[in-house]
Parts: sequence; C-alpha cells; structure tokens
Amino acid sequence: MPSRVQVAIRTRPTSHFARDELKIDTKAKTIKVHVTKDTSQYVNNQQEDWGFKFNTILHNVNQETTYDLCAEDIVNSVLEGYNGTIMAYGQTGAGKTFTMMGGTQSYKYRGIAPRAVSHIFRYVETHPQVAISVRVSYLEVYNEQFYDLLQDNTRLQDLAVMDDSNGNVLVKGLSLKTATSEEEALNLLFEGETNRAIAEHQMNKNSTRSHCIFTMHLDIRSRIDSSEKLVKSKLNLIDLAGSERVKNTGSSGRTLQEANFINKSLTFLEQVVIALSSKTREHIPFRQSKLTNVLRDSLGGNCKTRLIANVWCETRHINETVSTLKFATRMMRVSNTPVVNAREDPAMLLKKYKRQVRELKQELAMHDSLANRTSIQYEAYTPEQRQAAYDQVEAYVEGKIPEMKVVNVRQIHETFRQFKEYVLKLKENQPVRAVAPEPEENEGKGMAKSGVEGRDFKSEKAGGGEYVGDLDHGVGGFHLGEADDNAAPVQPEVLQVGTKTSSPVARHTSSRPTSVHSPATQKSAPTAPIPGLSEEEAFEEYKKTEGLADSKLFEENKGEYQSKKSELKSLSQAVNEIKLQIDEMSVRLEDIRANDRGSIATSADGIPVISEEEFLLLKSLKVKKKEYQSAFHKRKMVKDEVSYMKSLVKQAKLKLCSKFLEWYKKNYSQYISLPEQQVTVQIDENAHDVLDDGEHFEKLERQRVIEKNPDSLAFFNAKKHMMANLKRKKKGFRGSRR
Repeated sequence: MPSRVQVAIRTRPTSHFARDELKIDTKAKTIKVHVTKDTSQYVNNQQEDWGFKFNTILHNVNQETTYDLCAEDIVNSVLEGYNGTIMAYGQTGAGKTFTMMGGTQSYKYRGIAPRAVSHIFRYVETHPQVAISVRVSYLEVYNEQFYDLLQDNTRLQDLAVMDDSNGNVLVKGLSLKTATSEEEALNLLFEGETNRAIAEHQMNKNSTRSHCIFTMHLDIRSRIDSSEKLVKSKLNLIDLAGSERVKNTGSSGRTLQEANFINKSLTFLEQVVIALSSKTREHIPFRQSKLTNVLRDSLGGNCKTRLIANVWCETRHINETVSTLKFATRMMRVSNTPVVNAREDPAMLLKKYKRQVRELKQELAMHDSLANRTSIQYEAYTPEQRQAAYDQVEAYVEGKIPEMKVVNVRQIHETFRQFKEYVLKLKENQPVRAVAPEPEENEGKGMAKSGVEGRDFKSEKAGGGEYVGDLDHGVGGFHLGEADDNAAPVQPEVLQVGTKTSSPVARHTSSRPTSVHSPATQKSAPTAPIPGLSEEEAFEEYKKTEGLADSKLFEENKGEYQSKKSELKSLSQAVNEIKLQIDEMSVRLEDIRANDRGSIATSADGIPVISEEEFLLLKSLKVKKKEYQSAFHKRKMVKDEVSYMKSLVKQAKLKLCSKFLEWYKKNYSQYISLPEQQVTVQIDENAHDVLDDGEHFEKLERQRVIEKNPDSLAFFNAKKHMMANLKRKKKGFRGSRR
C-alpha cells in the first residue's frame, strides 16, 4: 500500500535564535518564516512570508527523544521485514552528522546509527525463536565516486550500481561484513567513520565532504514456523553532505571542488524529488548522479523512508533554512510502496521436499506392510531387476507364463519399457538385452555408467561367464564377482586390524594416550613415540625426582597466593559493608536536615544549633569514615601482596616448566622429532596472568562503565577499538613521511 515519506524538522540549539524571523509551534507542527526585504537599492519582489507544516518538529530535543520519535518505528518495521531508510538533510553545520552518528566520545550523545545497532541486537537477544543474521556495508559518495569505507584501500575500489534479480538496487563490489554482536557492528560503524573525508571551513571545523550510507542487511528466519520462509530486509542510514554557499564558507582549492560536487549532487537529488512529487512526470532522472541512482529504493520504491531536515535557526542562515524547509515540503509529496520482503529459500525448500518424499515412502511402506505386500519396492530398478523384468516379458511373449501380475505403477512402466526394447530388437534381428530407463531427476543417478547397460546378458550367460549379480546356486544370494588376474593383492597389514604388532614403537603408539595439545589434533606430523612414559607421566616423575625443590616452591607460592586472595576477598566485603553503612547514615542525615529545615534553632550569636539526633549521627558517621579509610588502606596493602604473590607463582611455574623441558629433551631426545614448543605441560595454578598498569586501568574503566550503564559496554569497547585504529593510522602516516 502506498505511503508518503515522513519528514521531521530538527533545529540546532543556539543562543542566537532568530526570534523575529522564525515562529515554531511544536504542537501544531508548523513553522512560519518571515524574511525582511532589502529595498534600499532596487525593487525587491521577493516573498516575505512562508508557512510550513510537517509530520514532526524536534525543537531543542536530545538524542534519545530524536531516536524515539524518528527512528524507532522504522527499525521495528525493518525487523518485521520492510526496507527502511532514515536520511539526514540540511545545510553545512546544521547537525546532520551529530543526528546520525552522534558524539563518539560519550554514550549519552550517541546518534541514530549506534542506537539502531543496539536496538536490532537487543531484539535478537530477546527473541530466540527467530534466527537473524546481520551484515553491514558502508558506502561513501565522494566527488561522484563510490568508495567502500570498510576496506583498507578505500580510495582504490571499483564500485558500480546495478540491479539484482529481484529489481533491487545493488552496488557491485561493495563488501558486506557479518556482525554477530552489537560490539562487532559498532566496530564496523566507527571504522567507516574514521575513513570518511573531512575538511574544515569557516562554518564547520569537521565538515563531512561526502555522502555516506550505512546499511544493515537482515536475513530473518523463524525457528518455530516454516524454516524455508526467508525474510530479507535492510536499514539505510544516510548522512548527506551539507549544502554550502561558498561566500559564507570561504572554501578554496580542494575544499571548493568538493563543495561544487556536493551542491551538484544535492541539486540532482532535488530534481528527482520534484519529478517524483509530480503526477504528470513519466521519466524520473535517477541516473543523473550516483547518489540518486543508489537511492532508487528509498525514493519512490519499496521502502519506508523518513527525512530528518536539520536547520540552523539563526538570522544569518535564514535563507538556507527556507531552502531546507522547501525541500522537506517537496519530500512529503513522494510516495513509496513498502512491502514485506518474504520469499522461499530454495535450499530450504529442497530439504523440505526431500523430507516429504522420504516420509511418503515410509508411509507407503507401512501401508504395503499392513496389506501383506512386503515385496513391493518404490526405488529405481537395479540392472538385475531390469534383467528379471525382461525375462518375464520374454516368457510372457513366448507363452511360458499365462499372465503378468501387476504390482505397482513403477513395475508397469518398467514392463512397458522392456516390451519396447524387445520389439525393437526383434525387428532389427539383433540380440535382445534388457534396457535401462533414462535417468530421472534426483533418481537413479550413477546407473547409466554402472557397466550393465550395453551388455548382452544372454550371450554372456551362454558363454558360461559369471558376473556381479548372478545367482550363486551353491551358496545362495548374489555372487560378488571375481578379481582380475592382474589385480594388486591387498596388503596383509591392512586386513589384520586386530593383530598385535611386533614393533615396540607401534605398541606404544597404540596404547599411549593423546595429549590435549598433541599435534594429532593440529593436522601435523604425528608425535614420535616415547617408550614407557607419556609427557604428562614424565612431568609427574620429574616433580618427584630432580624437580622436587622447584615443585615444592611452586606449591608453597600457590598456597600462599590462595590464602592472600581469600583475605583480599574478605577485606573487600568488609569495605563494601562499611561503605553501605556510610551511605545509609548519609541518607538519614539528609532526611533529618530536610525535616528540620523550617525550624532551625540558633544561638545568641546567630549560629545554627543542630539537634541531638543529628549530632550523634554526625559523630557516628565520622567514626565510620575513619573505619572505612583504615579498612581501605589495609585492603590496598593486601591487594599489593596478592599481585606480588601472583608474579611469584608465575615465575615458579615458568622455572619449573623450563627445567622440565630441558630434562625431557636430554633424556628423550632420540624420540623427539617435533619442535620444543609442541611438548606441553599443563599446570593448574588457579590464577591468571598479572595485569600491567594499562590493563588494570582498562579493567577498572570497564567496571565503571558497567556500573553506570550496562548497555553501554559494547559502545565503550567499539570506541576504544576506533581510537586504537586512529593511533595506528597516524603512526603509519608518520612512518611513511619519514
């Protein structure tokens, strides 16, 4: 069913709001604009007043409200199987990129794209009955050229727009990255953001110089209902470059060239919108620019589209504001035809049909069994069965049998086929043979080359030969044939699987247990046999003999480490309990002060006098704070001891292992044919590696993020990953300059 494009207007907060020129009514969803004429030098017939009405007006709202009103319903539609597009349009510096991407430095100010990613993966986690696979692409249109922002050689891609088999727009060569979690998707989003073209001019320090389209492709399949029904949908998040007036931005050189391409592509976009909003236009100029060509689905196609028009409500930008509002008004006249993108998965359908055929065959077999027709089969005829059918036809023609018993349809088809072959060969006066049917689809494959068709069974039998399938009257059943005289004999070692070997090496190989890190699990050369002891047994023997002192040192350090660790845990619980008591006392103190606020007694000098209850509470609070400081200091000292003991355990472990490897190599060097690092020793010291200062800081930072907002951990990790990538790129750039 056709639906019009929804339009929302978002204003950039400013302290210099054009109160005389703009009147915004958020309840009526209207904007009135008044522009004063300049008639000082010439006659000016320019229009002074405009009135606009839109679907939504976002005046001085935060990021969360913007997502709830403009994006949440579109994302829900995408999860239902519709295509969705959210597009940010406006002049440069009006807040388009902030609306779509937000501030990557703060979880609170994240934009529509990170919130949409979180929304989709939260839906995946809370709906286990639905299997959803997510793939991500990030396309940039820079100076009328396509670039893949998820590739390392971003500026060397050869991309082109084309149509797929279903008529949908497809960018050939654009990479699709699979994202299995929110953090992976955010990593891809931020990675693409770091590859965007950005420049500085007078109106914006970080002006994006390209149009970018971040797309999430969803494949949705039910785990409960029909699994062959596949729903494919996509969410396009489009951040358009801002329109510029060169006299205001002061662009020159490369920035001026970029501005020309931006304004040109936006002009073509407006022409397409005008053509779509006109009922008399038959041709839509989508192919005038690459931007409009790739947006064919979003403009007038199979998609639910919402435009967020960003305006800068200051007097100096009033003309650009009017231009943006006019474009948004034209956009509201564009109609799309969104439908659910459901289709049948061919691979799953094939599996379904195979399953149905198998079940029907089982049901037929059950009916035949109940009707005492156990000899009936429904599979393709074998060469032996075809020969038997031909013999039956021949006997019937020669009058040896009075009639042929009809069993099922397959037997009738085979009988007629052999009748046909008998008659043809009889006319040609040639030796008659059993004919094989033409292979049917998914049935009887491999029979045409079985070597049976084309052989004269009667003449061969007359010659006394025995072949595969001939009855062996002396034994019963079918004869399996005879081997050729020139055939190679089978090696006796292969046949004698259960026999004992005389080699001690082989005996050890068969009885020796495989190590967890054995090369046998790594598809490498097999481990050389070691008589008597495996690696684990040799390690236990070493700890009892030459490595006794090192083993005792390791066990002592490990025991002391576990003791200190338990002490640290108890101290941490004590510190937390004291902190909880302090918080409770602070709340009580605030309540007392709030109740006594209206009746505070004062001394003769005008000094406020507190109540006895408040005094006792303050005294207890002071004592508790001293206890907290003492307990916290003690915990810090024990924690330092735990870190030190942890390093001692690690050193003792490394010393024990290294000495064992030397002893092992010295005593069993003649049996070791692998590198040293493949000889493994497993020690469970119930401890992790010691964290350095940087790792410890990151751990504390993650704990702080989780305590503040558990949902922000994926955003935090993706942001950290993005900053690491930026540092790597800067280092590489400096190295190349040197």
